Amino acid sequence: MLLIQNQKQRMKHKNIVYVLALSVFFGFSCQNTEPKESVSQQEEVVKTRVLTTFDSLNLNIRDEPNNPLLYNDRANFFLITGEYNKALADVSKAIQLDTLNPSIWITLADVYFAKERFVDSRAILLKTIKMDPQNTAALLKLSRLYFIYQDYKISLQYVDDALAIDPMLEDAYFLKGMTYAEKGDTSSAIFQYQKAVEVNPDFYDAWIMLGNLQAAKQNPLAEQYYQNALDLDTNNTHAIYIMGLYYQDNGNLGEAVRKYESLLAKEESENAYYNLGYINLVYLEDFPQAIIYFQKALNINEDYYDALFNMALALELSGDKEDARIKYKELLKKVPNHEKALSQLNQLD
Repeated sequence: MLLIQNQKQRMKHKNIVYVLALSVFFGFSCQNTEPKESVSQQEEVVKTRVLTTFDSLNLNIRDEPNNPLLYNDRANFFLITGEYNKALADVSKAIQLDTLNPSIWITLADVYFAKERFVDSRAILLKTIKMDPQNTAALLKLSRLYFIYQDYKISLQYVDDALAIDPMLEDAYFLKGMTYAEKGDTSSAIFQYQKAVEVNPDFYDAWIMLGNLQAAKQNPLAEQYYQNALDLDTNNTHAIYIMGLYYQDNGNLGEAVRKYESLLAKEESENAYYNLGYINLVYLEDFPQAIIYFQKALNINEDYYDALFNMALALELSGDKEDARIKYKELLKKVPNHEKALSQLNQLD
């Protein structure tokens, strides 16, 4: 029996939630009110920003060497660039200059978190709340920290404390949505994500999470939620991919193909190529075309094992058993115990 390797990229809920929780913890709001750029555009913007922002920070610190906020700003810059030891040095200098500024202590908590010093991060956040009980940023970061600890009861307590201070915190509703989703309470999660988009209709990630939850329930509302996310920026390749995957999962292959092709017109995507290959292999039984798409996915990522397996399978189904055998063996060199490859190769032999 032929075994088809299923899709690799299906936007697994837990992985998305964890990444989003981390991104918000570091101070980046989950919502995206700016149009999302392509990867190449983002790289160019980052290069320019690194030059201009870093030079500006250094010049400002040179002019005002005793200004704690400037060191705090540069510490946050180093957090973004992943230079955590430099961030720690700068925020420590900022604290020496001003021990009573809660925002500086929050930066220190972020640095400790980035360095995986989670206990220290929590201690600093607790200290910040004692210093400033109305500090919603510290409360939300504590909530996110306990969310990652999977202590959902305490996480919800802190987020509710933040909302009692400011009921218009869209990130707070988003975090409550993530927490209820992790607890398996889908209805409450949907309600909280809806609150988030009521506060901020441009909250991209909340629309995506609403779509994911409705799609899991096979509710056609999912399509509208995904479309709402895409409407924020019609060039957003992530949103285009998600909609393509949604159409594919629901059997609307024509729309799925159009979305993937639209994405590929904007940038290369191993997952879009893979899914086009999967559609041609499984549904259209156009094996030569499937081979082309799987090869394109492998050109981007040579370790895309699902693409390599399905390419071998497409070769086998097209009658090219010798090349199929070569590809199965190539996969087994990379993944020696790949059961499906072993099974197919044994049938060929």
